[in-house]
Amino acid sequence: MAIVPMKKILLMGMTYHKEKILNALHKTGCVELSATEEFADTFRAQEVESSTELSHRLADYSRAVEFATEIIEKSKGKPYYPASDKYFSEVFISYDEFISTPEKESELSGRATLMHEYEAKLGNMRAEKIKLNNLRTQLLAFSDINEKFSDFSDTETSCVFFGTVKREQLSSLNDLKNDTELAEVQVLSERQNAVVLIVCLKEVRDTVQKKLSETAFVACPFAYDVSAQEKLIEIDLKLKEIADKEEEIYKAICTDADLLKDLKILADYYAFLVEKEKDAENFRCTGKTFLLQGYIPAGKEDEVKTTVSMVSDAVFIEYSEPDENDNPPTLTKNDKLVTQTEFVTDLYSVPNYREVDPNKAVFFFFMLFMGVIIADIGYGLIMIVLGITLASRIKVDNGTRRLWYLVAIGGFFSIIFGALFNSLFGVAILPFNILPSPVPDGTGTDGLMTILLGCLALGVVHIASGYFIKALNCFRHKDIAGGIFDGLLWVIFFIGFILASFNFLVGYLMPDAINTMNPGIRAFFEAATMPGVIIVGVTVLLAALTAGRNEKGFGKFSKGFGAVYGLINLMSDILSYARLFGLMLSGMIIATTFNDIGGSLISGGGLGYVFGPIVMGLGHTFNIAMGVLGAYIHDSRLQYIEFFSKFYTGEGEKFAPLGSDMKYIYLTK
Repeated sequence: MAIVPMKKILLMGMTYHKEKILNALHKTGCVELSATEEFADTFRAQEVESSTELSHRLADYSRAVEFATEIIEKSKGKPYYPASDKYFSEVFISYDEFISTPEKESELSGRATLMHEYEAKLGNMRAEKIKLNNLRTQLLAFSDINEKFSDFSDTETSCVFFGTVKREQLSSLNDLKNDTELAEVQVLSERQNAVVLIVCLKEVRDTVQKKLSETAFVACPFAYDVSAQEKLIEIDLKLKEIADKEEEIYKAICTDADLLKDLKILADYYAFLVEKEKDAENFRCTGKTFLLQGYIPAGKEDEVKTTVSMVSDAVFIEYSEPDENDNPPTLTKNDKLVTQTEFVTDLYSVPNYREVDPNKAVFFFFMLFMGVIIADIGYGLIMIVLGITLASRIKVDNGTRRLWYLVAIGGFFSIIFGALFNSLFGVAILPFNILPSPVPDGTGTDGLMTILLGCLALGVVHIASGYFIKALNCFRHKDIAGGIFDGLLWVIFFIGFILASFNFLVGYLMPDAINTMNPGIRAFFEAATMPGVIIVGVTVLLAALTAGRNEKGFGKFSKGFGAVYGLINLMSDILSYARLFGLMLSGMIIATTFNDIGGSLISGGGLGYVFGPIVMGLGHTFNIAMGVLGAYIHDSRLQYIEFFSKFYTGEGEKFAPLGSDMKYIYLTK
């Protein structure tokens, strides 16, 4: 079905039924609200109360959910950790359960407040821990000193300097002792920084102080009436006390983990209320009525009207077709296989509502190219098992789930091409190859050139398909000339290009193969060479003459020249498909190399029987991981740059019905 046709909905209802009507529209899950500027001259703007209070509550509940989730995750492995991981899984609830959420708010509000208190307490405890640990680090320098810090104080006649210097400065302190007979220097401890004690008479205080400043002496900042060891014990007890209190909070939160689901529901409920308030800013109204406008998928008209009529009989609903000035949202509907690659297209840009949905073509070529790149039966089987296993563990139909299904589908195509290239984990299992092996065997390069030409031929088909879709888009917008000259003309060009260049390319790149080619095929392309040259010449001439058909003056010439010059970019685009061959070749060579290394270890006997399979297993694991990653990246690049550049408009807005942007929960029917 591709892009679903949209209908405009215009709804007028009584203001006192507004909340019920909006809830009913939300329940249908198929109405996206839009602005109503076109009625500005007839109706005044809806006056909406500030949603500040709603936003604050949303922020409070969301913060409580995030905090509780973080604490429960950190408690994993502890005895009080919840027995079930359901608190982290997706929350699926019915619409009736969702809409009745306020009934539990009084209890949940208290729990959210308690979570904020816990968060504040933990924040204070963490700050205290940082302070104590910093103090502990400073005290460690004096841990070998058994005397109290307060013992190192001045007397009536003497001054005491107690602190640390770097060990390399100790010789300078000895010089101080020699230079000043009235000063006594003792090294009390030698670690990275030495602890020193200097005692002198007050009359030489300034001299000693000046000398110490030259040695980067750091005075001890403590004057506790206990020793460093006693203070460290005191700090350790405080740290343990804080840790115990933290543990109590963690345990309390884990004990109440069953409330996390309800907090998530409440947070998303307030997100829905905030969304309704923001949407209401676009409504128009009279004294007692309100007017809203939006879009619904075609075919949902009766469902919406029936659902709304159940909550209000004083409502008017009108449906109409979007006009050229409207910008309807895009909703795609494809079969289960094609749906898995929709996110690939959306990562580039959501399709425009008024263009042909490219997802079927993207699915076919994306999977085809992935199969060509991986091209191994064993790797394909692993991709299928891994993809289906991981995708089945994700209940929500999101991008991650579709990515794993995409890997699984790519595995099927990899098995097909693995069979064609006769490769199972890099090992030939059939006595013959249906297609030439891409791994060089020293017997010549015809096989490699055949595969390279095949990849370039796939590129020609891919790009030509893009121009064909461009023609369909033009015809859809009644641009007949654009469909013919900007779309179909280039499809015909590629047909002529293949006919004109086939014999030359095969003869140049594979001189031996041209002589062994089927006589009928060879005769056909020999006869088609000149017609192909004529087709290429005529299509290029027509492209140059028609490219500036909508321009005036010099624009007609410049556009025509640009169309001819664009052939260089077109040939460059085709050469980009050589990356399919390069990635396939590198993957197979890596697989063969690890097989050879593992096989040589095994043939050596002894520990080789252990390390050989390990090397092969690790090597193939690395190879398949890099292969799938490379296939996804380069495959996407070919879709986005070489394919989409020929026809794709994009810049559509994804259909987002009222209340669909939930962060934590998923509504069921």
